[in-house]
Amino acid sequence: MNIKRFRRLCNISSIILKGFTILAILVTVYAIFQIITGNTNVWFSYDGPSFPIFSSGGSMNGMPITESEYRLAALILTPFLITISSYVMWRGAQLFKRLADGETPFNHKFAKSLKHLSVVLILTDIALPILYSIILSTIYEDGHQFVIGLSSSFLIGIILYVIAEIFYYGIELQHLADETV
Repeated sequence: MNIKRFRRLCNISSIILKGFTILAILVTVYAIFQIITGNTNVWFSYDGPSFPIFSSGGSMNGMPITESEYRLAALILTPFLITISSYVMWRGAQLFKRLADGETPFNHKFAKSLKHLSVVLILTDIALPILYSIILSTIYEDGHQFVIGLSSSFLIGIILYVIAEIFYYGIELQHLADETV
């Protein structure tokens, strides 16, 4: 394995993730500033989970949810979504930077950070559609809409969790090998 190339790739990945984090925050702050100053052409959207597991919706008077209600719910959810996404990207950038600096992933601190990141991805992928449903149902006074589902973040979180467990297993094997010698 070419260590120099691996470290360079990790360093580039770290820079890209930090750049996306900063860009996401700046664009969101700019968009919110535009909304506050009265620009009505700026709006947010939330597509919901890629794989809906349960969906329920209805109204008392037969009127569908309007586009402005969807936009308002997305606007309320966006700060949570951007904060969590920025946190995940920043933590991912830090992990890549640690690898670029020569740290081995087979230590408890690295494996714990990776496991923490995976749990954040899993929990937020479950919680955000529910939070969006609650916000939208609160805005939509004549009925409700409720969606529970998963997206690719859940799958990525599961994969990262398994990788963290593999690192823990590698740490145990390394410890056993050190004790044997």
